[in-house]
Amino acid sequence: MQTAFDLVWLSAERDPGHVAIVDDLTPRRLTYERLVDEVEAVAAGLGARGVGAGMRVATALPGLFDHAVVLLALQRLAAVPVLLNFRLGPSEIGALMSRIDCRAAIVRGDAAVLAAASAALPAGAPVWTVGGSAGPSGELAACRASPDGLPPRPRPGREDPAFVFLTSGTTGLPKGVLLAQRTTEHRVLWLSTQAGLRHGAHNRTLGFMPLSHAIGFYGVFLATLAFGGTYYVMSAFDPARAVDTVERARITYLFGIPTLFHAMVDAPEYGPERMGSLELVLYGGAAIDPRLIAHMDRYWPAAIRHIYGTTETMCSLYNPDPAPRPATLRPGFYSRVRAVGFGGGPDAAVAPGEEGELIVDIDADTSFTGYLGVPDPSGGKIRDGWYYTGDVVRLEPNGNVTLRGRIDDVIRSGGETIHPEEIETVLDRHRDVAASAAVGLDDPRWGQIVIACVVCAGAGCDAATLDAWCRDSALASFKRPRAYLFVEALPRNAAGKLLRREARALVAAEARKARAGGLARPG
Repeated sequence: MQTAFDLVWLSAERDPGHVAIVDDLTPRRLTYERLVDEVEAVAAGLGARGVGAGMRVATALPGLFDHAVVLLALQRLAAVPVLLNFRLGPSEIGALMSRIDCRAAIVRGDAAVLAAASAALPAGAPVWTVGGSAGPSGELAACRASPDGLPPRPRPGREDPAFVFLTSGTTGLPKGVLLAQRTTEHRVLWLSTQAGLRHGAHNRTLGFMPLSHAIGFYGVFLATLAFGGTYYVMSAFDPARAVDTVERARITYLFGIPTLFHAMVDAPEYGPERMGSLELVLYGGAAIDPRLIAHMDRYWPAAIRHIYGTTETMCSLYNPDPAPRPATLRPGFYSRVRAVGFGGGPDAAVAPGEEGELIVDIDADTSFTGYLGVPDPSGGKIRDGWYYTGDVVRLEPNGNVTLRGRIDDVIRSGGETIHPEEIETVLDRHRDVAASAAVGLDDPRWGQIVIACVVCAGAGCDAATLDAWCRDSALASFKRPRAYLFVEALPRNAAGKLLRREARALVAAEARKARAGGLARPG
């Protein structure tokens, strides 16, 4: 069993002179040997200031070079990084630090964030900053010491804590997901078994996903270093700069949410020929626009694969077929899954062709231990050794499953069950629709009616036109939106995921405002 630091240390043993990490804000380009030296100097500085094994240390930083180094430094000390999304508000960051019982923090030098962190931590707890105002313990850049006094590389137990990541927070304040040391290696190795990522120095990766996201940390950063490749830091996502970096650095591997790929394709001066070095592109975390995946399939030379996973289980399903695909996936090497009747136990499996809730066996070494900072460590999600994902799937005759949506998002109208993704897929194909979200609005006659929130991208984006578009599609008549709410942007969380509950609230508020007169109806 290897820790995150061990995996990087082993790469340095194998190829010390190969470039491991390239900064985008400074000229720093560290070989594996120099990266390990840098990590150990920072670890020694943290250790001299009281950071030690088992201590939960919060980080709330962008995907900076220094963030990458300090995460490995904390692992060198067997401390437990708690990776908070830096885009959360200061009060949320402080609340999470307190709830998860953090004892130190590394944050941006923003006065409000710094104040929230200092108030949430125990009195006198160390707080370092990166950029801006200095924390009570100073700038992280100055937190260095000679590594001569460091203890030997730690040898933690399998169930000892390694990391705490956060849930997406689409239903409230995020929960802390506790990951044991046993999960680290396996959260990297699945990229070979399911995705086809090969070990070797040929890998060149763009770090455009946040390190606080499981994809960004395990699927991009740690996988690149564990496999002996080169990680190109992207401190803040910029689509035009991402396209430039892919072309200039001859990037071979990308893994991100569809929103980022969409922004790259829409960037000024984008051209598919600039993606010519790509060998493997993975996407997950949200549904993908059919037009985008068709473009990528046709013009990008990479193998393109859909990955389904959660922070709690990492990768549970994947689609290995690079051809245009529906959201039909198969279990991976580490996965044992079932589709069960809603509210049923693990033995209440549905028959092929039926819909049920996707559950995942948590006996796999990729799976989490439990949630922190909540009364029930299972969060009501673990029953009889299975993790209940809350995702609706249809079981296919060959044992694969097709994603249908979230249980909480299902719209029930006139006794019919409607999945929002079915409607969004149709609307998003219209050339004048940039994005859409379908939600249910309470209705005394039908129970709920379908309302579509739409972000327009062109002039032909009005209720009558979109209704005609839906009528001409394969969408069943009862699934058509009965009204439209046109918005500048869809509500999303800090990780870019749609906040459907906020979309529902927008629709409900507009309906109340003028007895539904504020919603645009087809006719």
